Amino acid sequence: MRAIDVVHKLAPSALDDYLAAFDGGDTQLDAAGVSTPLRLAHFLAQVMHESGGLTIRRESGKYSASRIMEIFGVNVHSAAVTKSEAAKLAGDGPALFERVYGLGNPRKAKELGNINPGDGWKYRGNGILQTTGRANHREMGERCKLGNLFEVSPDQVTSAQHALKPALAEWVAGNCNDLADKNDIRSITKKINGGYNGYEDRINWFNKIWKL
Repeated sequence: MRAIDVVHKLAPSALDDYLAAFDGGDTQLDAAGVSTPLRLAHFLAQVMHESGGLTIRRESGKYSASRIMEIFGVNVHSAAVTKSEAAKLAGDGPALFERVYGLGNPRKAKELGNINPGDGWKYRGNGILQTTGRANHREMGERCKLGNLFEVSPDQVTSAQHALKPALAEWVAGNCNDLADKNDIRSITKKINGGYNGYEDRINWFNKIWKL
């Protein structure tokens, strides 16, 4: 089964650009080694989780205070957002991402290569595998032989022409095909997410895909 067939069956609300990317993406998938049913199922499971069934272009940041604490709170994330901060940041994506990804969190900003005010918002989660950070946008552009395109124009990450490219570059860089061959969804999740956020949902997506 082609990837686009899976998308049509399981992602009825997929964005048009993503549909176009997958409809013309067989060659890209093959070139990245996503060429067996098991590898494709694992790749799509991660994609479906990260992109909300291919409905999300950019991380919105419109989180409630309680959700902010779950993701970015003390003893959870390097940002160590407090309850009082979370109450102020709730629903304010630009302020939240500057606090947790940008200069408001020097440790994470350094990790992500976010060096300028506003980088936390500009380079928030992006595309079908939610590429995050200035440095990662630059790296994915270079891996895709597109120079600094994604760093200069982050919206290109979700375009029909390019949407699959950074996701597959990240997949290959993480040696995820080998992990897929071992059916090791936990390790794949760690490579893609950096942790295990949404792990059960990723498993659920995999099971749905594998049954097709």
